Amino acid sequence: MNRKLIAAARRLTRSLTVLGLCAGPALAQSLPTPEGDSAFEAAMQAYERNHWQAAYAAFAALADAGHAESARIAMQMWRHGPTLYGIPFVAEPRQMESWSRLRNCTPTLSADPRKRPPEGGLCMSARS
Repeated sequence: MNRKLIAAARRLTRSLTVLGLCAGPALAQSLPTPEGDSAFEAAMQAYERNHWQAAYAAFAALADAGHAESARIAMQMWRHGPTLYGIPFVAEPRQMESWSRLRNCTPTLSADPRKRPPEGGLCMSARS
């Protein structure tokens, strides 16, 4: 295989990975403030520009603040760092526990209000 084809395949793999990371639970609860949204957008831009360490640091900071989608992405980057990005990412055990709880913090899609968690329910307890 020629080098251009290999490089294109790697870019495609990374693009598909970020698409999978972002499209996963698309309805994951995020911070309710505009600052959280702009910080998440900045982290995504760093990711899309292949600034892996800056993106990871931003996602980790957002995840530590309780941003569920950032927790999910930070965990994926931590888990697949050496393979996908060529660098390992560091997280403390307490962060991984907290992020793991947040990762599962998504709203229910049920139309039946009796089957929905209370406002903030699972997500609020994951942040504590």
